[in-house]
Amino acid sequence: MTAHQYEIIISRKHEMLSIPGITIHELSRLCECHPSVAKRLLAIGLIDPLSAGETPLFDRSAVVRIRKALRLKRDLRLNFDAVVLVMELLDRIDDLERRF
Repeated sequence: MTAHQYEIIISRKHEMLSIPGITIHELSRLCECHPSVAKRLLAIGLIDPLSAGETPLFDRSAVVRIRKALRLKRDLRLNFDAVVLVMELLDRIDDLERRF
């Protein structure tokens, strides 16, 4: 399997980052959550890394996905398993809306 290089630029409060993907620690900082939360979301399959290995890298879409998951957890008082189910349903709805 070949490794792909991705250039991701994120702007946050006048701070520019240009890195080949986002590490789990940077992802947790951008999502304003503890790294263990981001690792839990990775373990339950809510986010997928761009590259596997000791230091997985993530696409910037993972930031949006984690933030959405954390809002669902907080606002609806869901546990992580329920958040995964809701996110899967929202993904299916988005997919159906794109088709029609």
